[in-house]
Amino acid sequence: MRRSAGGSERTAAAGGARGRARESPLKYVPLIWAALRRRKARTILTFLSIVTAFFLFGVLQGVNVGIKQAMKLTNTARLVVNSRVALYDPMPIANASRIAAVPGVAHVAGFTVLAGTYQRPSNVQLVIGTDLAAFFDIETDLKIPPAELAAALRTRTGIIVGKALAEKEGWKIGDRIPLHSLNIVKKDGTSDWAFDIVGIYDLPQTEWATRIFGNYDYINDARASAKDTSIEFYVGVKDPGQAALIAQRIDDVFANSPNQTRTQNERDFAESTLRQIGDINYLVNAIVGAVLFTLLFLVGNTMAQSVRERIPELAVLKTVGFSDTAVQWLVLAEALLLSVVAAAIGVGLAALILPAVASFPSQGIAAMHVPNVVFAAAVGVGIVLALASGVPPAARARRLDVAAALAGR
Repeated sequence: MRRSAGGSERTAAAGGARGRARESPLKYVPLIWAALRRRKARTILTFLSIVTAFFLFGVLQGVNVGIKQAMKLTNTARLVVNSRVALYDPMPIANASRIAAVPGVAHVAGFTVLAGTYQRPSNVQLVIGTDLAAFFDIETDLKIPPAELAAALRTRTGIIVGKALAEKEGWKIGDRIPLHSLNIVKKDGTSDWAFDIVGIYDLPQTEWATRIFGNYDYINDARASAKDTSIEFYVGVKDPGQAALIAQRIDDVFANSPNQTRTQNERDFAESTLRQIGDINYLVNAIVGAVLFTLLFLVGNTMAQSVRERIPELAVLKTVGFSDTAVQWLVLAEALLLSVVAAAIGVGLAALILPAVASFPSQGIAAMHVPNVVFAAAVGVGIVLALASGVPPAARARRLDVAAALAGR
């Protein structure tokens, strides 16, 4: 009777242990945390490796998505005229009238760019000097109240600022913006310029409204060198269906002149500029793929080594009532916690740093950011990484023979 009672007590105790093992998953957190802390240096180094990999993932994917969004703002009905000799090689501003005379051309705007620092050396702003009336007739995506455009036309020092940039810098209409020029010296030998904000424009994608437009004549008349030149011409056409033909006509006008041109529609120009760097999408995917593939081996090796070192401990857990499935999920949860948390932190750092880096100088690319889809992708990749690296050691832990493990076999 005593043995029977004792056996019943042991059976009840074992059943109670199994019942406790089936309690809330939160009870496993201390075990998971203890496993990660078992080899602190190894865990920290692995964690930092994953954070770095996903930081790179977030930055590259953010740049890639940003470029794709920027391409959506381009239009095949708008033409860009550059020097055939070299991109942004100065051309006579007088070429604007010759381009305007080409059949099918509606508007022409020349450009000059003043790069200057605002308040601190690291805050570089670019003022694009152009024929504002012609430019806003061409660039119909830019929305500005007519009264503000009229104010810019009658104010030589007037500038029109993108809404996103104005919000970032805390600017408003009526503010005077001093800039210390980095590339254009005035006739009096100074490099200090002052502009007055008279208008704020917006875009359907507000985050890309980050540019500054001013009057070409104001910058051109005051500068000491490169007067009466334009680094490119922006052209609006009457019939978008004739854009390719009109581009060829413009190049034909300057075919035998000292200032031969290369005319492309806005989208082709942007794509050709990117091709000088390479296939961005391929480069991003190739780099990210190589990094994550390497990371898979690193995390897999870490998990396998961790399980090997803890075989006696896992055997004890099974002895006190943890099921094979519970032990298996302890190992998987360790891999998931390590990978997913590190992935989230890495992409979070990318989201903080990318806009700050891209805003130097703040001319459109400042809108590059890590979108929500990249966060979701990072978490998904982190889960896949954890499963790929954690399933083999977790399966080993599940199959673990208690007697053999405790005997050291």
